[in-house]
Amino acid sequence: MSSSMHSAVMAALVLVLAVAAVVAYRPVARRTGPPAGAVLGVLLAVAVCLGITLPDQIVSGAAGRLGACVTGDSVRTLTGGFAHNAVNVVLWVPMGLLGTLASRRPVAVTLAGSAAWVVVELLQTLDPVRSCQPLDWANNTLGVAAGALLGWLIGRARDSRQAGEIHAD
Repeated sequence: MSSSMHSAVMAALVLVLAVAAVVAYRPVARRTGPPAGAVLGVLLAVAVCLGITLPDQIVSGAAGRLGACVTGDSVRTLTGGFAHNAVNVVLWVPMGLLGTLASRRPVAVTLAGSAAWVVVELLQTLDPVRSCQPLDWANNTLGVAAGALLGWLIGRARDSRQAGEIHAD
């Protein structure tokens, strides 16, 4: 698949997932209880992350690529290094942050995010253009955890401020 076609498929997938997030957020918020805006933020963050990381083609040879991923022998299709690793952390911070603000469960958000990115990394073996990398999973998990920590800190600060306002009355 050409680079421009790959970009077009990725953009279309992000768009479809974002539309699905917009359609689903109110029913999800009503069913689960958090504010609708927080649910929309989480679903949009997930949509963008999935849209840019899910494979956009399935080509034979996935078993060999899966074996290479598990053993750490897969060939990186994108340049690694600090910038690549930083992007793999930063992109997932909003998911951890918004997920924690919506659920108030930073550990559960981190574990769910980490598990989701294990699946995404393994799915990347279906596409020879993608690169399944255990280090990417670790960086994604770090990003979700950093966002969850930030969300937990914001939640605690908000709770302390509200408690202070109640006692001041």
